[in-house]
Amino acid sequence: MTTAPDIQPVQQLAQLALALTTEADHSRLLERIMDGCLAISRSDAGTLYTLDEQTRDALHFTVLRNNSVIFEPVQLPPVALCDEQGERAKLVVVQTFIQQQTINIPDVYHCAQYDFSGTHRFDEQFNYRSKSFLCVPLKDHENQMIGVLQLINALDEGGNIIEFSPEVQLMVESLSSMAAAALTKRRLIDSQRALFEAFIKMIARAIDHKSPVTGKHCENVPEIARLLAQAVSTDQQQFAGTEFSAAQMHELKIAAWLHDCGKITTPEYVIDKSTKLETMVDRIKLISGRFALFKQHLHLQAVTGKLTSESYHLQCQQLDEGLAFLQRTNKGGEFMSDEALTRVDQLAEIEWTDCFGQQHRLLEADEVLNLKVRRGTLNDAERSIMQDHIVVTQEMLGSLPYPRHLAQVPEIAGNHHECMNGQGYPLGLTGEQMSIRARIMCIADIFEALTSPDRPYKKGMMLSQALTIIGRMVEEERLDRELFDLFVRSGACMEYARTRMDTHQIDEIDLDALPGLLGKATEFFCE
Repeated sequence: MTTAPDIQPVQQLAQLALALTTEADHSRLLERIMDGCLAISRSDAGTLYTLDEQTRDALHFTVLRNNSVIFEPVQLPPVALCDEQGERAKLVVVQTFIQQQTINIPDVYHCAQYDFSGTHRFDEQFNYRSKSFLCVPLKDHENQMIGVLQLINALDEGGNIIEFSPEVQLMVESLSSMAAAALTKRRLIDSQRALFEAFIKMIARAIDHKSPVTGKHCENVPEIARLLAQAVSTDQQQFAGTEFSAAQMHELKIAAWLHDCGKITTPEYVIDKSTKLETMVDRIKLISGRFALFKQHLHLQAVTGKLTSESYHLQCQQLDEGLAFLQRTNKGGEFMSDEALTRVDQLAEIEWTDCFGQQHRLLEADEVLNLKVRRGTLNDAERSIMQDHIVVTQEMLGSLPYPRHLAQVPEIAGNHHECMNGQGYPLGLTGEQMSIRARIMCIADIFEALTSPDRPYKKGMMLSQALTIIGRMVEEERLDRELFDLFVRSGACMEYARTRMDTHQIDEIDLDALPGLLGKATEFFCE
């Protein structure tokens, strides 16, 4: 048998007490509780069992320690509180849990009250000698059982096995009470954090499900932001010295999930507007009817001799071409040329008087207004309504009482439509006024929108096309050049593409032709 480290109990208690109040990692906290108990009680081995929180009918081997036996860690099955017949198990750890009382056994080989068959098998397999046992119940702040601390083989200063003295038992019971309180506190914190994240994701997914247009936007943006933030933390060039902590990464994740929470108030008719002329119906059908009506008017003029056959056929051909043009224009897109705008105006000038003296126009004023939208499908008024979601987002996020580690969530989430040149919205911030994580969000939001296959006015773009558009935005000083360069150079964009984009969207990237990079890259991501 080896001898436990000779550490003064008071000193060890102080160290463990500090760990109980400062250790944030749940697994490490349990390990430190176990190690502290072994040192204070001078025990050779021990096990920390915790109650299965879901079924509450079994104890899990959470931490195992043995200073004398080296064995490969294995996933042991949980200890059932009752057998198949519903009888309570005779294992000492189960009886400690059920009785909610400490059990102190001087020598398990001279104790017939409990079932130690498993202990005997262990001793035989590893040539070990289990003797003294101390099992202490762990109770939470509501006096409910949450586990059992089991210590094996108390040792004297010479390394000889002795029984657990009343003084050691009292010390371990006191320590177990502290440990249970700390464990319960950590579980409560972890469960509150899990509930908070689940609630956030529920809101985000509700927004995504509100309309097929948004699809998985609120779910995908956090992944893009995570990949780019990780690239920043490991970069040794432009961002050398910048490394986000685990807490900062968690804060970014929360902000990314919440970045569009204001869309919960955006009307569906704006979010779902799949074509420029869509209202209750797509008004391109009404325009098609007017084109047909005008062609009938031309036909009557040709029949009555007011229009030559050649002129009639020419005008009909022009009308067919004009309608096809409007049908294409109605679908929206990322860019509409000045020539296309002029052609819409020219078609809008066509009017006629029918045989009843009624005046008709091919295009109504509101239809012209919508058809001349340069990007997407929303006109200025609708775009303003859509942009209001970021104001609502800022108001919603600004009203929440954040803990210190989430204090930057409103800034990160609420500024993803700002621009480096100060021409974004709603505050007109410049790049210098935005945190790195907020600038990361700007890229993540746009990249997801461009590559998403469920937007109403376009299909999901090819990877190279999306990066080219973002690169142009970089050159227009709307997005952070260094972050974009890193997004490409680190392979973060390709990692996202492989896991979240359709395979057919992933094409070859021509770095020499890609705008917005810092310089000609010599390395790129691995294929």
